[in-house]
Amino acid sequence: MRRQLEDYSDEPIYNMKAVEQQTGISAATLRAWERRYMLVEPKRTASGYRLYSDRDIALLRWVRQQMNDGMTISRVVALLDSARHSGELIYVDPQDALPQPTRDAPLPPSDFVQPLVQALVSLDNDRADEVIEQAFVLYTMSTVYVELITPTLIEIGEMWHRGEISISIEHFATTYLRGRLLGLLQAYPHRHDMPMIMIGCAPGERHEIGALIFAVMLRQQGFNAVYLGQDVPVEDIVQTALQERAAMICLSANTAASALALRHMQDLLTEGGRPNPPLFGYGGRAFDTDPSLRDQVAGYYLGNDPRDSLSLVANLLRAGRNGT
Repeated sequence: MRRQLEDYSDEPIYNMKAVEQQTGISAATLRAWERRYMLVEPKRTASGYRLYSDRDIALLRWVRQQMNDGMTISRVVALLDSARHSGELIYVDPQDALPQPTRDAPLPPSDFVQPLVQALVSLDNDRADEVIEQAFVLYTMSTVYVELITPTLIEIGEMWHRGEISISIEHFATTYLRGRLLGLLQAYPHRHDMPMIMIGCAPGERHEIGALIFAVMLRQQGFNAVYLGQDVPVEDIVQTALQERAAMICLSANTAASALALRHMQDLLTEGGRPNPPLFGYGGRAFDTDPSLRDQVAGYYLGNDPRDSLSLVANLLRAGRNGT
């Protein structure tokens, strides 16, 4: 459905790489358009990196569509200026996946893990911010979540188990990363017009970064993602999901005990022959490392990579809406 440009959020949350991925416009072209035509005016982080909003991306998609229809960029800019001066509304058509520019990052994401680990074990917030912002410039946000933040957290945990760092430092690192992710979660608009997905941790589960990353990625993709946090009681979330008419529940478990606490979730959702109960999906390290646990928990195993989990959730919800 077409939407007015002004309906899109103006909150600056996307780095340049994410804009390239979502619009098919290369960074070099975008910078040239900014300099010559002031087409969009990105905000800047404290370190000077560009951040773009959903409205910026919608506008760039609109520009690309006009050019695909045969207009030159100068003509598109003139059309845009005329619309702005006259108060004419600009409508943006939804688009499927666009061609992605090919540009290899100079370093693999794994090269940022140790600098981030060292910043965190040194209790250096500023250096940690710098490393993450550098990574956001080079990679998509989902790549940063999966290939930088997740392995950093794993390495911090291993260092604590080996006795190389104190529990205080481990807590600092976890709290820092959790704070960054919660900030991103709040930055994305809450889409009340979309089906609700509840995300949290299984009963007894205190390790929440994986579930939080997935909630951020869902919200980034436009889902109505509601994050519930650690140690969510099964009966309570079922009652809340039914009351709020949630479309899906996704819970994470890192230990066998918390994974097995989910064995009756599906039965509770479907008891009494409820029509259209919420779907139930689960994931986490417990299910990744011990596949036998998946046989004991009914529902949909979401896999070990949240990027693949996004596609699975989208397909499940689409199938549910179509009645298949």
